[in-house]
Amino acid sequence: MEQNLIRRGQRVVLETVKNGQIWRHTFVIDIVLPQQLFLTPLTEGDFISLYEPEIQVRGYIPTPIRAYQFESRVIQSRRLPSPYIAIEFPERIFPIQRRHFFRVRALLSVQLLPLSNSGEPVLENPIEVNGTDINGGGVGVRLDLRKLPQGVQFQNHQRVRLTISLPAVEKTFPKGLTFEATGEIVWTRQNGRTMHLGIAFTSIDRRTQEQVISWCFAYQRRLIRLGLWSNDG
Repeated sequence: MEQNLIRRGQRVVLETVKNGQIWRHTFVIDIVLPQQLFLTPLTEGDFISLYEPEIQVRGYIPTPIRAYQFESRVIQSRRLPSPYIAIEFPERIFPIQRRHFFRVRALLSVQLLPLSNSGEPVLENPIEVNGTDINGGGVGVRLDLRKLPQGVQFQNHQRVRLTISLPAVEKTFPKGLTFEATGEIVWTRQNGRTMHLGIAFTSIDRRTQEQVISWCFAYQRRLIRLGLWSNDG
């Protein structure tokens, strides 16, 4: 049944590591051959050079019920005139937990800077928004549409630059944790004048990601000690 997920039009998120950075980008399967897959990028920007031949990649296939994972290798890639990459047909696809990283709900300070297709900022100054939850793979934010600069819109697969400040957590993170990352908007939800965005980190330093994961567990321990933790939080 898992092999049926490999079909034309299926969305795939690829993850690779280069120069100590974790990169994730969204593709759609365009051509399916017995031994390889041809993928067209959905993530905006010029990043195909990250996927050089022989590079190992990890793929994630989201479905409404659960997510699936596979390992593969880049066979070829092309930037122009139409960007694509070709990877080996996965030998095995297996289900994973829907949330690959442990998540906590917390009030965070987030600065959000939209990026153009070329990866350049489209605003001179970042937008101050409220973070609602975070894990090692991404962050959720809430913004007031009335406070957005004129002409600024957010949509799926759009890239953004993030500066996130996590609050202090007792002895483990006495000064909190502030870090920068690049992300991709993976879902949007609007409720009146408020918009919620789910943002997956597409470029984050591996050591920083480990610190974020540690902060999440430290925050959970604090809530447990205060009797404020619940499993649905």
